[in-house]
Amino acid sequence: MGHLRLSSILFACLAGFTLHAQTLELETVATGFTNLVDLAHCGDSRLFIVERSGVIILRADGQVLATPFLDISGPVNSSGGEQGMLGLAFHPQYTANGFFYVYYCSGTGNGAVRLSRFTVSADPNVANAASEVVLFELGQPYSNHNGGDIAFGPDGHLYFAPGDGGDGDDPGNRAQNMSLGFGKLHRIDVNGALPYSIPANNPFASANNVDTLRSIFASGLRNPFRFGFDVTTGDLWIGDVGQALKEEVDRIAVGNLSGPNFGWRCREGTIANAAVDQGTCPPASAYVEPIQDHNHSGGWCSLIGGRVYRGTRYPNLAGRYIYTDYCHGKFHSLRPNGSGGWIQEALTTTGSYGLACIAEDVNNELYAVNTETGVISRIIDAGASVKLNAKLVLEGPFDSGTGLMNDALRMASLVPATEPYTTTLGYPKVSKGGGEVTTAPVLAITGNNAVVDWVRVELRPAAQPTMIAATAQGLLQRDGDVVAADGISPLTFRVGSGSYLVVVRHRNHFACMTSSGVSLTNTSVILDMRSTATITYGTNGRKPIGSTQALWAGNTQADGAMRYVGASNDRDPILTRIGGSVPTATVNGYFPEDVNMDGAVRYVGGANDRDPILVNIGGSIPTAFILQQLP
Repeated sequence: MGHLRLSSILFACLAGFTLHAQTLELETVATGFTNLVDLAHCGDSRLFIVERSGVIILRADGQVLATPFLDISGPVNSSGGEQGMLGLAFHPQYTANGFFYVYYCSGTGNGAVRLSRFTVSADPNVANAASEVVLFELGQPYSNHNGGDIAFGPDGHLYFAPGDGGDGDDPGNRAQNMSLGFGKLHRIDVNGALPYSIPANNPFASANNVDTLRSIFASGLRNPFRFGFDVTTGDLWIGDVGQALKEEVDRIAVGNLSGPNFGWRCREGTIANAAVDQGTCPPASAYVEPIQDHNHSGGWCSLIGGRVYRGTRYPNLAGRYIYTDYCHGKFHSLRPNGSGGWIQEALTTTGSYGLACIAEDVNNELYAVNTETGVISRIIDAGASVKLNAKLVLEGPFDSGTGLMNDALRMASLVPATEPYTTTLGYPKVSKGGGEVTTAPVLAITGNNAVVDWVRVELRPAAQPTMIAATAQGLLQRDGDVVAADGISPLTFRVGSGSYLVVVRHRNHFACMTSSGVSLTNTSVILDMRSTATITYGTNGRKPIGSTQALWAGNTQADGAMRYVGASNDRDPILTRIGGSVPTATVNGYFPEDVNMDGAVRYVGGANDRDPILVNIGGSIPTAFILQQLP
C-alpha cells in the first residue's frame, strides 16, 4: 500500500472521513486508450495524450487522429506497472522552436529514468522520432518509484522529479542523499548549451559541498508522480505518494529558493516514519511539513497531485487546488482560509479507481485521466448553470409574409423525440449538453409555439472562440424562440456565470456566432439572432430577409461551405437521396437534404431543395461558393 500501481489490481477502498456535498462531476471526452497516464497542450486547442507504452496520441478538433504524434515504444521500458512513458511538457516557445520533452523509463529490467528532448516535424501533428536528445538519465535500483512528471515553471526552467529509486522505506536513504538524483525535484535551464545548464539562483548552485547536485531544487520526496504550477501565482504543488500510513500534498511558493527538504524517509507526511531509526534523523524542525496529508484508513493509497483551477467556466472552483487518489478516485480541494492556512474539502462522494493525472488545456480547464478504464474526462462544476433564451430564424422554412417558419416536419411526425446532434450527427457533447429528449405533448403543440426542429447552441470562451465551453440542444418554435426540451424553459448550460460567445447551429443551415461576449447568469438572458442590432462574427454571418436576419439554408453536408458543383457540393446529396437516376422523384423523411424543411426532398419542380443552394451562392455562376463565417 502507498505505491502508485498502474496495472490492473483490485483495492478495497475504505470509508472513514466526512464528505461534503458533491460539487464536481466527470464528463467523458474520449475513450479507448491503453494505459494512458498524462495529458498536455502545446499552447493551442489540441490535446496530447500519453500512453505508458511510449506513444503520444493527438486529439484535434474533437477527434483522435489515427497517426500518433510520437511513437518511441521501442526504447521505452513499460514492463513494470510503474514504468513506461510517464510525462510530457512543451517548451514555452514551442511554436518557434518545436521542442517538447518526455520523461520515460528506458533499458530492461529496472532500467533507468530518462529525460529527453524531441522536435516536431514539418507536419505539426507528427513529431520527428529521430530527433531525440537525451538530457538526463538515472539508473534505477528498483523498478518502482520512478516519479514521472515534468513541467516548465513561470521562470522558463524545466522541472522534473524522479522518485526515491524504489522498494519500501527507501533502503538506501537516497532521498536524503544530496549527491544522488533520487527523491529530488530538479530544476534545469534547457535554453542554452546541451544537455542543460544550472540556473544561477538554484538553491545549491554555489553549494560548498562538492557532492551536492546543483540541479536540486527540493529534496526528501518519495514518489512525486504528479506535480504542477499554479498558472496565476507560479506556486508549485506536489502530490507525493506515501508509504504505509500517509499521502501528502507539498507546496513551494513562487520565489522560494530555500531548497526545502520534505523529510522522506525520516518523515511520512506529518509523522515520523516508524520504520526508520529516528536517532539517525535530524529533528522534525529540519524538514518542511506538507500542507495536507491523508491517512490510508480513509481509502487513500497513491495521491495524484492536481492543479489549481484557473479556468473561466466554473467561478466557484477558482483558486482551489484540486487533487485525487489512484485508489478511491474521489476529488478533493485545498483553498486558502484567509489566515495563512488551508481548508480541505471533499468535492465528490464517489470515485473511480485508476485516476493517474489531472491536467489543464490551453484555457486552464481541467481534465482527469483514468489509466485503468482508458477514459479522459472533463472536470465540471456540478452546480454551475447559466440560462439563455435564444431567438433565431432558419431561411429554409421561413415565410417572410407571415414572419413565421413552417412546422411541416412536426406535422408529418418527423421531428425526433431525441436531439440528433450529439446522438447521430457526431457533434461533441460538452458540459453535459446533449441527449435532450422531448415528449409527445410538446410535439403536439400548434400555433406560434409549434416545433420547427431541433437546433444546437454553443457557448465559447471569448479568449478562445474556437473552443466550445458548453452545449445545449433545444427546440425551435415557429416564432423563433429556442426553448428547452420541455417546450417552455430557456436553455440551461452547465458552466458558471460569465461572458460567452454564442453560436447557433442547424443541421442544414450555416451557423453564426455573436461578435462579442454575452453576459450570462442563472437568470435567463434574451439573445435575438434575428435582429440587426445583434452583431455577428464576420461580414456575412446571416442572410437578410427583409428586416429579419436568418441562417443561410443549403449546407446539406454540414461542412461549413456551400457549393452547387464540384467536390463536396451540396446539390448532389439531394439527387442521391431521391434515388439518383430519376430527378423528378421525391422522398419523404427527416433528412439534411430537405433544405426548405417541408418533409420532402425534391431535386426539381416546385419547392425543390436544389434551387435555394444556387440562389445562395450567387445564382448566375454555379462554380461560386460561400463559406460559413465561424472562427
